[in-house]
Amino acid sequence: MALQGAGLLCLLALGCLGFGQADVQDIWGDDEEICLIQSKRRAKEAKEMSLEDAIQKAGELVKQLTFDEKFGLVKGVAYSDGDFNPPFGFFVGNTAAVERLKIPTLNLQDNGQGYRTTQKPIIGQVTAWPSTLAVAATWDRDLGYEWGQALGDEFFPKGGNVVLGPGLNVHRVARNGRNVEYLSGESAYLGSELVGGYIKGVHSKNVLTVMKHFIVNSQETLRSFVNPEVSQKALWEVYYPPFQASIDAGCLSAMCAYNLVNGIHARANGDTMQRDLKDVMGFKGWIMSDWWALHSFAAAEGLDQEMPGNSPGDLPMNQVYFTKENLQTLPQERLDDMVTRILTPVVRYGLMEHPVCNPADGGCLEEMLKVNVRTAEHQALARRMVAESASWGGETSVRAAALVILLKNEDEVLPISSNVKTIAVLGSACQPEDNTEEMLNQWDLGNYYTVGGSGRVIPKDPVSILQGLQQLSTAKVVFDLSDDWKASVALAQTAELAVLCGATTSAEGRDRPNLKVDQEAFVVKVAQELKIPTVVVTLIPGAIVMPWIAHVDAALAAFLPGEATGLGIAQVLLGTTNPGAKSPVTFPLNESDAIAPCEPPEGVKFETPDQSFPCPYDEGIMAGFPHYEDKKVQYPFGHGLSYTTFSYDDVTVVETASEGCDAKACVTVQITNTGPVAGAEVVQLYLVFPEDLGQPKKGLLRGFQKVNLPAGASKKVTLKLWEKDLSTYSEEKKGWVYSKGPFHLRIGSSSRDIRLTRSF
Repeated sequence: MALQGAGLLCLLALGCLGFGQADVQDIWGDDEEICLIQSKRRAKEAKEMSLEDAIQKAGELVKQLTFDEKFGLVKGVAYSDGDFNPPFGFFVGNTAAVERLKIPTLNLQDNGQGYRTTQKPIIGQVTAWPSTLAVAATWDRDLGYEWGQALGDEFFPKGGNVVLGPGLNVHRVARNGRNVEYLSGESAYLGSELVGGYIKGVHSKNVLTVMKHFIVNSQETLRSFVNPEVSQKALWEVYYPPFQASIDAGCLSAMCAYNLVNGIHARANGDTMQRDLKDVMGFKGWIMSDWWALHSFAAAEGLDQEMPGNSPGDLPMNQVYFTKENLQTLPQERLDDMVTRILTPVVRYGLMEHPVCNPADGGCLEEMLKVNVRTAEHQALARRMVAESASWGGETSVRAAALVILLKNEDEVLPISSNVKTIAVLGSACQPEDNTEEMLNQWDLGNYYTVGGSGRVIPKDPVSILQGLQQLSTAKVVFDLSDDWKASVALAQTAELAVLCGATTSAEGRDRPNLKVDQEAFVVKVAQELKIPTVVVTLIPGAIVMPWIAHVDAALAAFLPGEATGLGIAQVLLGTTNPGAKSPVTFPLNESDAIAPCEPPEGVKFETPDQSFPCPYDEGIMAGFPHYEDKKVQYPFGHGLSYTTFSYDDVTVVETASEGCDAKACVTVQITNTGPVAGAEVVQLYLVFPEDLGQPKKGLLRGFQKVNLPAGASKKVTLKLWEKDLSTYSEEKKGWVYSKGPFHLRIGSSSRDIRLTRSF
């Protein structure tokens, strides 16, 4: 979603909800005195109806609707023409209620790192969760469900019953400004495996999910004009799978991308929306436009809803097309199908039995501005997501960091020894300045805890790395935050170990200018000059280059971890928790090794919907981590170290059901914790197809499992390969073709740390 225009800059929130500060004060008084009431309207566990029954019931409701009532569902309401923001008290997106049939309003709210903080009073009332990409680094299927439930528990009491997420686009361009919002990282398989828990968790709380951005939203540079030229094979093998997995998990709403796809705008592309998503993938829900993304009346091509439903100005890019006049030209069957698709998830996931507030006439002001859903339980979960996976612990007493990636650890510098009496914390990124007011005045501004744009959740008093160490370390902590390398080096002479911080952020609407941290020159120089053990910690929105890495002893990375950043990272540094994350992206050796955003022709000004520029996806299916398979990299996809070690032994492959395998093949391997402490390992399976099929030579991720083990313990792990895992897409046959092999299996701790191989 994007919000643009000069009108945004004069508003406090500068997002889809742009109430001015004066508006809030007029109603509620001074913002310091706003009463925070802990929500008693907690979402309840939904009893899920079958899809077939939901479609039937939705169809029965549609028969009772008038044309005007249908109109209020297929086109967003509340926004006035000329405005980039809804009226005071409304949500990012809104539909009309049909009270006589108990059809509630759909209150759509942005979600990248939680409930979007569009107003200053909301800051601190909602949890600033880790980014979606940070959650991908956990490789933890169970954590997604717990996080999804927590999101539902926050959205519902705050009046939102539609979460505008998850973001699923597979990373093609390392500099994409929204990569940090996408769960897939560089692997369609990873996103497909992680998304199910998220979706089911949210739905269990009578709140809907919206999978986005369909499709190939691979860059933000001139995103409304870029025209990806992508093969059907690449679409089906690289970009579609996380969306198919979302459908299989029960997601019944999709949001289109701003870009074109093979010459046609994504929100008017009948090939991708109607043929591929609805007909082939079997999607029974509704497709909405992204905000002001529609450039034609695209209902016949498969679009079901226009959002937000107004024209914010006379610009040709921002017009309304789902007008009553246009809708009346549709066959009755098509209009009814659109409304049925919108009502199907409303019926299936209990939104009629559990309605949220109606924003009309100020009906949601209390929920939006006064209800506090940032519970102690959610704050603890946010911290646990950074430092300790939700599913770990119990009888094995394993405490392992969920999303903090240990990239390097020479001579076991980490965890910091109790013999270290003084720690030097160096660099402004160790304690970033509070830029809350600046973010409230610029909708697409982020910081080192949260992404900029519609996915932003501004944290209240986030814990910095410096603060985390000050709170948890028994050593003396000295610090220099000046980014003056001479001052930092001088201070470090008083310490026995240095923690050196670098960071950068990203935002919707623009791609990152490079793959550097903002303090790169400072980090490099200090790393070169220090004579004591040095640990670099980076807070980042995706892949970076690391010219300092050869000069430091250890390195940690985390993808915009939200409000609990410092506490979680301090726990890892001090050894309270053991790193267990694996990178969902490749860290390239050089920026030139990564795919760059496509750039427009020089001298061309893009202003109208008929303009575009080509973006050839010449790499085909070699997008994501396979793009680097013939290149040297700094750290590969799937990489992440631990404070313990693991051995891989006794691999077996079973291919027949008669031997107890219910899949096409079952691969079993024994994992042993051979180190001194408890820890977690992610066993990864990479499948190499027969050479004549033209797949990546070093394999595709086709299985993984997180294993939690005390020191000395062993466990047998079985990874199942299904028919789809052993199939490739045929453009000639327009479908998936199962291969009988032979296949080569590469099993290990990362895509390049392969411990065992087998063929079958």
